[in-house]
Amino acid sequence: MRVEESVEINRPPEEVFSYVANPENMPQWSTLVLEIREETEGQPRQGYRFTAAAKFLGRRFEMPFEVTAHEKSQRYSHRSTGGPFPTEWTLTLEETAGGTRLTENAQGEPGGFFRLVGPLLERAGRRQMRTDLNTLKDLLEVQG
Repeated sequence: MRVEESVEINRPPEEVFSYVANPENMPQWSTLVLEIREETEGQPRQGYRFTAAAKFLGRRFEMPFEVTAHEKSQRYSHRSTGGPFPTEWTLTLEETAGGTRLTENAQGEPGGFFRLVGPLLERAGRRQMRTDLNTLKDLLEVQG
């Protein structure tokens, strides 16, 4: 499964990166994420670990993650290290005339229950991602 969506945010890349590269902010803009528990102390960086409690397609589950890329104002990525849905999420930022183009890409191989709903999973994931990116846009533009 691979899902990719983009959004234009009228904020500088540094501000967008600072917000999206902090896992603790995820529950504020992603309706999928219920809560985040830090497993590593300090600021997010490559190798930083956290666990996300999430709900998708009516199922609640927990997934541990590790940050795999933390390139200031350019790219942030984390991949699951367990859970029912091995996934890597990558956020790429590009400066635009009006602010930042943020592209979110998720790639994964569903297991268990999620494997059974494969075709539905990609459509639901795309819709979820589009909604979350629009929420993120609204949050960041209001803060500015």
